[in-house]
Amino acid sequence: METDKILKYAPAIIRLLQGAIHYDDKDIWENLLSNQTSIEEYFEKIGIRVIINENDGYAFIEQKRFEEENNINLPRLTRKIPLSYDVTLLCVLLREKLLQYDTGGSYSLRPIVTKEDIYELLLQFFKERTDEKKQRRKFDTVINKVIELGFLRPLENPGKEEYEIRAIIKAIIKAEKLNEIKQRLQKHAEDIHAEKSI
Repeated sequence: METDKILKYAPAIIRLLQGAIHYDDKDIWENLLSNQTSIEEYFEKIGIRVIINENDGYAFIEQKRFEEENNINLPRLTRKIPLSYDVTLLCVLLREKLLQYDTGGSYSLRPIVTKEDIYELLLQFFKERTDEKKQRRKFDTVINKVIELGFLRPLENPGKEEYEIRAIIKAIIKAEKLNEIKQRLQKHAEDIHAEKSI
């Protein structure tokens, strides 16, 4: 039968090709962990590394970089999409919030922020507040993009707009680079504000 040829860890492989896997996707997460060696060997054959962080509960794949002398020239698995200033800013602010959570001994099991928390974080970088509704709509667009990227997960709490900050953001923005990136974003915001003031 055709189904006999399908690998038992196919669900985890397919999901990794689609994007990151998180601990709360219980069936896929368990499929990944129980077949970790086989999955890593599968991807190894096509030059891809599987990154699994059990402590923080996420996994993703990244393409290996080969030296020129190895004479290995594989096509890119994905194309890099540049992020807008606003989206990059929110990612950095969320990463900073996660760092505070990790070092602050929070009693919460998960790093959670409300929509109002996010608005307040972003407002520090936007001096002009001429149209609050328009600004909030803009921030909502940024939040939705970050959700789409997988760094925020909306929580189902009636009457509340809350989000879990996904730990995978640690793999994208390293703690040691956080201040440097934030300073560059701050300077960019100041330069834009200065241009508008002329």
